[in-house]
Amino acid sequence: MTADFKRTIPEDIYFDGKMHIVWKNGDHTIYDYWELRTACPCAECIDEFTNERILDPNSVSKDIDVHASAYIGNYGLEIQWSDGHAHGIFTFKDLRDVYPHETRTLN
Repeated sequence: MTADFKRTIPEDIYFDGKMHIVWKNGDHTIYDYWELRTACPCAECIDEFTNERILDPNSVSKDIDVHASAYIGNYGLEIQWSDGHAHGIFTFKDLRDVYPHETRTLN
């Protein structure tokens, strides 16, 4: 496996009030639930033709929680939120490169 490939493959994902991903390259990224929920990439949250955000971030409670999650193939994660939303697929590449997060190195 190349180093670039390892940086987009999760070794572990867990939730404790924030979403944590430990990547195969040793990095550990931490995501705020509200920031992830308001960045949802699905067609209910972003207009699929104009790419404009439809979801008003002010409509999402600051105490949003994760009820469940599931791997989508080997490329992403689907999250079921406490507000009932469960349509967005967060690709592992975008979780590394696009969505706001804090990164720590575990070595």
